[in-house]
Amino acid sequence: MKELVLQPGRDRSVRRRHPWVLSGAVASVGDGAEAGDVVRVLSAEGEALGCGDYSPRSNIRVRMLWQGKDEPPEALISQRIAAAIARRAANPELDGVEALRLVNAEADELPGMSADRYGDTIVVRFGTAGMSRRRDEVVAALRDVTGAARGYERADTSAGRREAVAVRQGLLWGEPLPATLEFAEGKRRYSVDIAQGQQTGFYLGQRDGRDLVERLAKGRRVLDLFAYSGGFAVAAAVGGARSVTLVESSADALELARRNLAANAPGIDTRFEHGNAFEFVRQDSGQYDLVTIDPPPLARSRGEVNKAARAYKDVLMSALKRAAPGALLLAFSSSSHVDAGLYRKIAFGAALDAERQVQVLRTLGPAVDYPASIYHPEGASLTGLLLQA
Repeated sequence: MKELVLQPGRDRSVRRRHPWVLSGAVASVGDGAEAGDVVRVLSAEGEALGCGDYSPRSNIRVRMLWQGKDEPPEALISQRIAAAIARRAANPELDGVEALRLVNAEADELPGMSADRYGDTIVVRFGTAGMSRRRDEVVAALRDVTGAARGYERADTSAGRREAVAVRQGLLWGEPLPATLEFAEGKRRYSVDIAQGQQTGFYLGQRDGRDLVERLAKGRRVLDLFAYSGGFAVAAAVGGARSVTLVESSADALELARRNLAANAPGIDTRFEHGNAFEFVRQDSGQYDLVTIDPPPLARSRGEVNKAARAYKDVLMSALKRAAPGALLLAFSSSSHVDAGLYRKIAFGAALDAERQVQVLRTLGPAVDYPASIYHPEGASLTGLLLQA
């Protein structure tokens, strides 16, 4: 195992169990260290602090796998996969849930990978060279622990560029993947595109938000911005909404949303708008009683935060202008660089500019199968607000 030595005074975060070593903290690394190698991390004084996966091209130079002076156990990865799945199996909030996250990267001490379950199909993403090297071990552990009939790998193209590793996508075990998979979420049924859809096919972390929309929707005119394949729209329809308007820029996602609405609530008054949600909500003249706003991540780095904040404020301000008196709005950010405090400030500015009296009824986050490590606040990427105007 090659050694990576930290700059003097730059070991505090590792000692406090943060799982990342940033490039600016590195003094030196052993000759010949390559992407995906496991390196031993040393303080400037030579004290062993743990080991992790090395990534020479990323600003996150090491993702820690093991903390402390001792050597990690040989079966560390398979043990942690089993532990992550066991925690979810023991959580009563996840009883009967067919589609959920089984492994959530740093939160489950497995940085660089995630695994989701859709019924009898496991979908895996490898986000680092180190985890890509462990593909066979990861696949064997997931197959053995879950007993799932099928495993599929979704490519992470951004990680491929960052880590300089080959991008792979395709079947890992079992029967070939169908064009769409179906799963139930309470009273709702969804068809998802595992191979081409966002993330691993669906925004599983928004389960609690969908449940809330279903409870709130009865008799309301609903506007679902950034609707994707209709997650919130279906929840509103099942909950008894008077009408549902969906706005989505992807034609394929909108077509899947049509199918999902038809399967769940064929008689509901539905309007499908293929286009830019930011532009639609600025130009639309309708009024709505319930609005959902869940754009894709708008700040993928700290340098994009100011631009993202302006975009979040713009769409929320426009939505407030479309909100009927007493309307409810569920507004989200899925950018880890836009935390709950900043997002609340954005909502404050949008309310001022919209000249609306707005109350915060609830703060929102992801479902329990998307935990964040207390040592790694960057892992809490979904934040939201339930507002009343």
